[in-house]
Amino acid sequence: MRETTEFQVKKEVLIKVGDRVLIDDQEWKVAEIIDDTVTLYREGVGGMSHTIHMPVEEAETLLPEQA
Repeated sequence: MRETTEFQVKKEVLIKVGDRVLIDDQEWKVAEIIDDTVTLYREGVGGMSHTIHMPVEEAETLLPEQA
């Protein structure tokens, strides 16, 4: 009997690096996407940088509506 290889098919991700989302009236930029986690980045007042991590599905809900 012949061995078969199973391939995992990646689902299509709607969000991509460089996209911008609004959270509590603050603009965050997508810095990276690793597996199912998105890293969001923003520059704060005074040059402080902030990052947060969230699941891809949650970040996609924050994308602006496409017309």
